[in-house]
Amino acid sequence: MDKVNMAKNKNRRVSFRIYDEVNLFYQKIDETLLTEPQSAIDDILNAPSWSTDMDTGLPEKNLPEGKMPGFQFNENETHNVNISASGMAFNCEDALKEGDYLAIRMLLGSSTSAILAYGKVVYCRNSNPSETQYPYFIGAHFIKMADEDRELLVKHVARKRSQQVWVRAFTLAAVMTVIVMPDVVFDLLSSLLHFLFVNILHFLHLAFEFTESSLDHLIEHFFHTDTHHTQIIVFYILVATAIGGLYWLWRAVPPIFQRCKESLFSYCSRKKASLLYYWEGQSLFNKIKLGVIGVAAITCYILFGM
Repeated sequence: MDKVNMAKNKNRRVSFRIYDEVNLFYQKIDETLLTEPQSAIDDILNAPSWSTDMDTGLPEKNLPEGKMPGFQFNENETHNVNISASGMAFNCEDALKEGDYLAIRMLLGSSTSAILAYGKVVYCRNSNPSETQYPYFIGAHFIKMADEDRELLVKHVARKRSQQVWVRAFTLAAVMTVIVMPDVVFDLLSSLLHFLFVNILHFLHLAFEFTESSLDHLIEHFFHTDTHHTQIIVFYILVATAIGGLYWLWRAVPPIFQRCKESLFSYCSRKKASLLYYWEGQSLFNKIKLGVIGVAAITCYILFGM
């Protein structure tokens, strides 16, 4: 009975989780290392060969005595994570298994100190099919961490939570406003877009006229040309500038769009996996309750809100 309760507790979120970006790397370790003191993590994660030979792994001769040789090191880089004081979930490129043990080092955005911890993999799922860099999404439960590191992590999560509460409150208020008064909201949005469109066009026209006039005066002053030749020179200067601007947009916009697309797919993948993990951890009664609440809310909106 106790084993069943422990298994259920492992599937429940015991701490508040946030989405964040952290510099993260990890090393798969043997379970026997859990009996060693906290300094063993420092020996593994701060080994000199890790910073000098990231792609080839740790040479056995450079490993601290008693450590597991032959595991591949994952290069330190920014990961989008779902993290709390009790565990974290993140995309990775390794097909880890449930029950694997990890030594984890992460650098939070609000701190210059690295947090060191042992973690145990509780699930590993396939990521979004379009996610080629990190094809897997794993969740790990922290099973060993220094008190000062845990305190630092708790403070970071609390600070991020406060920020996210305000953002979500504003988002919820905006959504509720759209649901309750859709005609008013869309009318305001259309008026705002029309106002911005007209004023931006007006500003661009003034900027073009100012640039053209300034070029006319500069060319006439330095080259002593007549009006006809001045207009020809200014025309070709403006055409060359427009072509250069279009070329810059052609080179800059697709990579920006691709990064936005990848970030969106990555977020959706993490959110989907997180929701599936939460759903699977619920009892049958809670699943039915959530379904009934959702159907009731949609039905009430269709009958009374539209």
